Parts: sequence; structure tokens; C-alpha cells
Amino acid sequence: MAIVDERGRIAGRVNLIDLFVALLIVVVIPVAYGAYLLFRTPTPILSSVSPSTLYQGPNLRIGITGKNLRPFMRVSFDAIQGRTFLIGSTTTADVDLPDLPPGSYDVALYDYAQEVGRLPKALTILPLAPQPTVELEVGGAFIGVNASTPIRAGQKFPSIGDALAEVVAVGSAVPADMRIRAGDVLLGVPLTGQVQRQATLRVKCYVAPNGDGSLRCMFPGTPAQAMVARDSTLSLPGPEGWINFQISDVHVTAVPPVARARVAFAVTPEILARIKVGQSDTSPRANARGYNARIASVDSVRTVAAQQILTANLEVPVEPTVGGWNYKQEPFKIGAPFSFETAEYVVHGQIVDMTLPASAAPTGSRGSR
Repeated sequence: MAIVDERGRIAGRVNLIDLFVALLIVVVIPVAYGAYLLFRTPTPILSSVSPSTLYQGPNLRIGITGKNLRPFMRVSFDAIQGRTFLIGSTTTADVDLPDLPPGSYDVALYDYAQEVGRLPKALTILPLAPQPTVELEVGGAFIGVNASTPIRAGQKFPSIGDALAEVVAVGSAVPADMRIRAGDVLLGVPLTGQVQRQATLRVKCYVAPNGDGSLRCMFPGTPAQAMVARDSTLSLPGPEGWINFQISDVHVTAVPPVARARVAFAVTPEILARIKVGQSDTSPRANARGYNARIASVDSVRTVAAQQILTANLEVPVEPTVGGWNYKQEPFKIGAPFSFETAEYVVHGQIVDMTLPASAAPTGSRGSR
């Protein structure tokens, strides 16, 4: 009897093709399944977030732990995507947070567009201590405007809602330039075909800490925040678009007390001929309304060592500071240097005597003559 008959059966019972198919099923399918388990991409798992609680602020970062983490994944906080996904290993990664307001957030892990893990309310952002809002007066100029741009005293920015800035006083239009700081050098760059309007603004700003713990005042404008400081530029929403205002000097909003000072100036005959009673200091550091000194009278002119010395009496608005008084951010004291500037001249001298208002004596002051 043949082992394989004419119908392909072995010993007349088992078909050879059926046997081959059965062997294929028994051998190949386990091998294929093993290959799938060996080479398949494992599903990522999100396990925890650390730290789980942070205070609101910039440049925050958290770490996540899990399994099967890979590059090019991303993490979202509710619907806000994290800025980076810095993988350390298949179990750890760092994520730079977006700017999140206070609250609790779901942390979701995504593999491309597919969500693969979520930890409900796993991250909490705590609010910072309330920062006070203060009002300051700033002198300076609206730069890069047209002569027809409407700017008037009492104008508010923005014109609707809670105003961040209000025009207190407006000067005339002059050819525009912009002060640009390049390292330690301050450059005045002309803006061809444009004008600038000298003005005083009352602005609202919020107190924020520096890295060393000192405080600064930030103007919460759009499109960018700006520090309220000399040479800083504020972006204001005007009636015809954004307007830039460059600050020259910063003061508190209270009316400054006015002191009287006798100042000895070294002058030339040409400068002496231009000095007049009633002239006001137009220094870039004394642009705000009510903060520039004025010549009240001229005492005498004498010659000392072949140099002419003019002694004048000035009315000087002063501001309190630690240890005394300031004018143009410089000490206002007997013996201190003093400068006076107009469009035609600038003179330098020394304070030889002064009288402060009785109601304006700062804390710790020993009085004045």
C-alpha cells in the first residue's frame, strides 16, 4: 500500500495539504505574534507630575514621569500646550510651562495628535500676592506722529474703559528723534518727516520685583509691557492706531514742593547775554509739567580768576529721597552741582544757599538755611 495515495492522503487518512496548513497555523502564527510583541511601539503611560503646585510666574518648568516616553511628544494643560518636551529617558521628561493663570489643570500627554494619557487636576498654579497699582507722572514726548495727530490735555488711552494713561499737558510739535541705547551710549536718531509732541502723562503701573528683590513699576500695555523708567517707550492705543511715548523723566503724582536756591554759575559773555529772568529749565530730565526750575532773579555778576560768575536765585521743584532732596535725580544740597539748560544754552554751577518749604522737610532732615 502506498504511503500517499492518488488523492494526496497519507495512509489513506490525512490529506497532505491539510497537514501543511495545520503545521503553518501552529508554527507561523506564534512566530508572527512574537515578532509583533517584540517590534511593536509600546503605548506611552503618564504617571505623575512634579512639582504639582507652583506659584504663577514666567519661565516655569515641571517634570513628568511615566513609561515608554519618546521624543516629539507633547504635554498640554487643559487646552494650552506646553512650550517644550525635553525627554531625559523613556521614563522622564521636562516641560516648560506656558503662561498659565492661577487654577488647577488637567495634564494630558499626546503622541502626535492622539491623546495617550491624562492626569485630572494634576497641576495647580497659585496666585502671587496682590501687587499694588500706583500712579506716576512721566515727562517725555509722543514720537513718530503727524502734525495732525489729535493729542490734547485730558485725552485718555484707551479712550474706552479703564484708562492706563491720561495726558496732563501738551507742548508744541518739533522734529522727531528717538533715543536708542547702544550699550553705555545713548543715541538720538532723527525720524525724517515726523514730529514729536512734548507732553506730561499720568500713567498707571503695577509694582513688580526684580531678581535682586528691588521693585520696578511696569506699564501693562499692549502689545508689550514696558518698565516706567527714563528712555523707556510706552505703546498707547490712540484713535488712529498705536502711538509711542518715550519717557524722559518720572515723578510721583503729588505737586512737588518748590525750594529756593542761590546758584553760582560760571558763564561766558555770550551766555550771560542770553540769560533772562523767568526762563525755565528745559533739560530732558525736567520735562514733566511743574518739575522744571525757573530763574526768579539775578543777584550779581563778578569776575573771579578771569572767569565771570553769575549768582542767580532759582525756584526749584524738589522731590524727597533717602537722605534729602533731589532735582533731576541729582542731590539738591548746598555745595552740590547744579545745571540749567534752555534751547540756547546750558550752564553749570554750584548751590551756595537754599531754602526748603517748611512743610516739605523730609524724614530725617536736619533742616535748611
